Amino acid sequence: MSVAQASGQPVRLDPTATRRVLRAEKAELTRWRRLLRARLDLTVASFAPPEILGAMSWDLLPEAQLALPLPQSLHEVVSVDADVDRVALMRRLRDLDRELAAYGAELDVALEQCTEDLVADLMAPDRGPRPVREAR
Repeated sequence: MSVAQASGQPVRLDPTATRRVLRAEKAELTRWRRLLRARLDLTVASFAPPEILGAMSWDLLPEAQLALPLPQSLHEVVSVDADVDRVALMRRLRDLDRELAAYGAELDVALEQCTEDLVADLMAPDRGPRPVREAR
């Protein structure tokens, strides 16, 4: 969700709308970080793939074994291309995650401030609405 106008001037939002925008941004940030971590997990797994499912429990769950996908099918869908420099990819993913974490920290501060503004408005109804801050 964007809070910028086409004219380049910042949009003035009330605290409720500001909080809604910040929460939506936080949700998108969380999704991106989850995707980066999943990609990092897949890259790391290309160096040390997991054991074949069912190999250790074939005698304990013989009928459940029939429901397992073939090991090659699992490997194909989670493997990283051999042409990719995996170490460089892991470094890049970690760098991107650090950048997203820093953005997330700033987003948390803005969300906390916005929440405090809303609570202050609710605690002092006789003062009337607080002046609207400009969106950043």
